[in-house]
Amino acid sequence: MVPKLYKEFYERRIFTLDEIKPSYPDPQQARNAVHYLIKNGYAKKIKAGLYTIIPFEYRDKKYIPDGLLIGRLLTDEYFFSHATALYVMGVIPTYHPRVVITAKERFRRFNFEGVDYYCLVTKSYFGFKEHDYKGITVMVSDLERTLIDVVNRFDLSGGIAGAFRNLYHLGFINYLKLMEYLEAIGKRSLMVKVGFTLDYLQGHWEVDQEVLAQLKKIATSQETVYYLDRSIPKGMGRLDRGWNLIIPNMFEELVKRR
Repeated sequence: MVPKLYKEFYERRIFTLDEIKPSYPDPQQARNAVHYLIKNGYAKKIKAGLYTIIPFEYRDKKYIPDGLLIGRLLTDEYFFSHATALYVMGVIPTYHPRVVITAKERFRRFNFEGVDYYCLVTKSYFGFKEHDYKGITVMVSDLERTLIDVVNRFDLSGGIAGAFRNLYHLGFINYLKLMEYLEAIGKRSLMVKVGFTLDYLQGHWEVDQEVLAQLKKIATSQETVYYLDRSIPKGMGRLDRGWNLIIPNMFEELVKRR
């Protein structure tokens, strides 16, 4: 007979020990029930207190659970961001090899079956929404927050080349909301980077020129020189004077659509 616990979480796939404890007289019985599933090939341990159901068709072969179904249970308050948000939106085809989770509280980064679960703690905990992912509700950054996050951390978004090629597909930005987010975060360098990005993409998007002018004024109101990405090697960048921004020497060639 198929165990009750197996049937209960079969569709959801991922479950926690804390979720099932209320169904048993004491915590030890809950642990025993999970142990039975694992011992008999019905489930697999991901990490302490977190488990995946193994579908019938995978009982005799390797099964790798969906990384986003794991990620949604790693912390109570979270949203998928950066490259992972682009995946949820359908902009990129896969979340591998990293699931990026923005959260209020840190969880320990870990790797399971070749997927890295990366936690980014932020004080700017806003700009996300519910999204139906394979029949399960997950939290994911909205378009405006995704744009900001991608530009802020290229290392979590496929690098400069990958990020800009993916950003071509966004468009339809709410510019009032975008400016509200930028002002709430309050980083001048980020405003400049977003402004430069909008300026470059206005050949592909319908960019609000008033917003673009506001951001350019911020970029040029001081003599500060900003960097599109601090990882640009010395001698491999050039100054875009319109934005007081160091960009890669071959930027246009690097990021153009393939």
